[in-house]
Amino acid sequence: MILAVFPSQADTRRWDEGPLKWADFTGNPEIRTTPTRFKGVLKLETSVREDVKNPLNTEVSYTVRALALMDKDMSYMDSTVISPQLLRYHQLQFDLLEVMRRRLQADLNSGMEGIEADNRVAYYQRLYDEQIADIARLTVNGSNDSRLQDYEYMVRKQLEEYMRPAVSRVKPGPWHGGWFVGTGVLIPTGEISDYFADAWLFNIGLSGGYRRWVVKADISYGQPDIKRRDADLFGRQLAAGRKYMTTDEYAKQLSGSVSLGFRVVDAKRFAVTPYVGGGWTNMSWNYAEFAYDNAKDEYIIDSSINKDSFSNFNIMGGIDFDWRFHTSVSEKSHFLSNRREQYTSSLRLTPYVIYQKYTTLVPERTGLFVGINLTYSGFLRALRIE
Repeated sequence: MILAVFPSQADTRRWDEGPLKWADFTGNPEIRTTPTRFKGVLKLETSVREDVKNPLNTEVSYTVRALALMDKDMSYMDSTVISPQLLRYHQLQFDLLEVMRRRLQADLNSGMEGIEADNRVAYYQRLYDEQIADIARLTVNGSNDSRLQDYEYMVRKQLEEYMRPAVSRVKPGPWHGGWFVGTGVLIPTGEISDYFADAWLFNIGLSGGYRRWVVKADISYGQPDIKRRDADLFGRQLAAGRKYMTTDEYAKQLSGSVSLGFRVVDAKRFAVTPYVGGGWTNMSWNYAEFAYDNAKDEYIIDSSINKDSFSNFNIMGGIDFDWRFHTSVSEKSHFLSNRREQYTSSLRLTPYVIYQKYTTLVPERTGLFVGINLTYSGFLRALRIE
């Protein structure tokens, strides 16, 4: 199956369709800044092919072709002022656009696509527009024949220098891996929230997968407030006038998860990945026995400081929302695989929920941990370029 994105053919003209003719200038704008005008644009033509070998093995490849196009609707002429020299001037503009196209195609053949390809198109379009403005000023819109000949010679030399490059076919590898790091908040609900407040977490993890399937594992650390410092969660009893109390204002919270996800949306700049798996949380704090001091009218420490903790591993689920803002491709192939590596960076927002049931507490307590993380994420995949 071949999927392609083509520019409109009715209102554009490719450079390789032959020399310009005045009949190509079909635009009729309401405001004309000059008697004649040529509008050149760079576009991308992307063709994606899926070769289905069996239900579990589909090889995907794509080509990204650069096009030098005349925007006919934005190009116009006044029949009372046209001349062969003026047409030469506009042909020079079109030829310079083809130079930019060839330079762009050479960059695309390195495996560049997606966000980085769009950025490169914008760069060459901006460079073209700047050079066209200089040529217009120095040739006085093509009326200075001597300067016009100089630029024609220069552009012809560039067309010879930048030979028309073939279009490479890129085959992304099915396997990918990555990492992520960021921060977020984890909020306890239910019976656990009676004793602990929400915690600000620092998060780091690894991911890997095959095509749209993603496996990831992460770990987070934070320090939630202890709401009831005199509460004993394990049902222990002491003599009258004595009780267990925490010696810290904050507990230590360590959380982690292992999950499997599937990218239901995998676009150039955006991806959505629901996932399910298992989540683990551990709460720990220091405590001691306190005895009531009648003279001071307060409880004071009357034992060594000990450590309490409880943990549980249970089901969890969430969704990754990725905004992809940068891609890059290595300049050289890896010496073992003979493939280049493509690295994609994204900003990820992840809401998630972990169900927990703490059976070691007395009485047994359950609740949900509701969290949201904001992380930087990067993943790497191999590219075979033919």
